[in-house]
Amino acid sequence: MRDEGTARARGGALANTAAALACVALAVTLVAAGFGACCLPVTTQLLSQATSNFEDTPYAPAQLTALAVATRDFTVDDYGRSSLGTQGAQDVLAQRILDAAREASGEQSPVRSRWSQAARDVVENPPSASPAQVAFTALAGVGDAYALDRDAVSHLEDCNRLVRTAVPMLWGAAALAAALLIALVATGRRRAAGGALTVAPAVLVVALAAAGLWAALDFNGLFAAFHGVFFPQGNWTFGIDSLLICMYPLGFWMGMGAVWLVTTLVACIICLAAGRRLRKGR
Repeated sequence: MRDEGTARARGGALANTAAALACVALAVTLVAAGFGACCLPVTTQLLSQATSNFEDTPYAPAQLTALAVATRDFTVDDYGRSSLGTQGAQDVLAQRILDAAREASGEQSPVRSRWSQAARDVVENPPSASPAQVAFTALAGVGDAYALDRDAVSHLEDCNRLVRTAVPMLWGAAALAAALLIALVATGRRRAAGGALTVAPAVLVVALAAAGLWAALDFNGLFAAFHGVFFPQGNWTFGIDSLLICMYPLGFWMGMGAVWLVTTLVACIICLAAGRRLRKGR
């Protein structure tokens, strides 16, 4: 009887530990769900169409949105493992911006008047037989409203490294949460699994509510704090009429925050419903 009681107590302790780990991993997974929604190309496209600064850019609306999506690709995609590599990805982005620049500065373009003569000279008469990067750098040298300068590209590379570092960890957290929850249910610890499915989203909802209140009262402060944590080197501030900020103004990031919040909240509601059912079931 004593051995049986000891084994039961040990099993309960293991179940509680597994449930606690599942709770933490699930909370990370729920946050990752919102992050994944923000990383979708369609999210960038729709938010750019709704918020990008089309008034202070030398590009037409359709061109600026296309460049926003291309810049998203450079920032998010795992080009380090593709045949492109970092330099190839830079060349692709440079070529896309140069193609848009030729169209925007052309004779028939409705925004041609926004292009200075120096910028048009670079686009119309690039160095002979030069790679895209040379003309791209020259165009950025005329002004950061026409192309991404070195600081902007460096920041995007930092973002890509951060995303590529985080993604495997987030997938690992999701796999761990799923494995632990399945193990708990399979071993008859449905209430423990239900507890993890309930506690994780409940705590996360409180945290999201606090973050949402902060954003409503001082979004600039929240934005600065976020960047201060993940980009302590400080290379994330740019001119208001630069190409990067025209593509992604404050309204764009507020929209991203809303997408992240809504997606995570929906995932939390699903988990809460599943947890409630498990805790009430036999």
